[in-house]
Amino acid sequence: MQYANYQDKIAYSQEKANKVALGETAQGRMTLWCLLPKQHIHPHIHAGDHYWVVLEGTGNYLAEGLDPVSVAPGTVLVAPAGESHGIENTGTEGLVFVSISAG
Repeated sequence: MQYANYQDKIAYSQEKANKVALGETAQGRMTLWCLLPKQHIHPHIHAGDHYWVVLEGTGNYLAEGLDPVSVAPGTVLVAPAGESHGIENTGTEGLVFVSISAG
């Protein structure tokens, strides 16, 4: 078993969205993403499924061909393999979410 309290792992970067490893197995990985206001992750595609759970802050989920979707704490997002996904922090505080990647 791997264990982490996400609040102890929050780390922002002034340059870009910051990725913090929380755990990894042969079947997937869990990452904590920390974005300062106005930071973003451009829509991109992966071969495996991605699950995002917003823990803190507000923003927009971005996907090619779709209007931005507002996200806030408690929002759960699923990006199936091959579907574009990205996010932007539109708030005045940090945006923190967990990304779980399968495969």
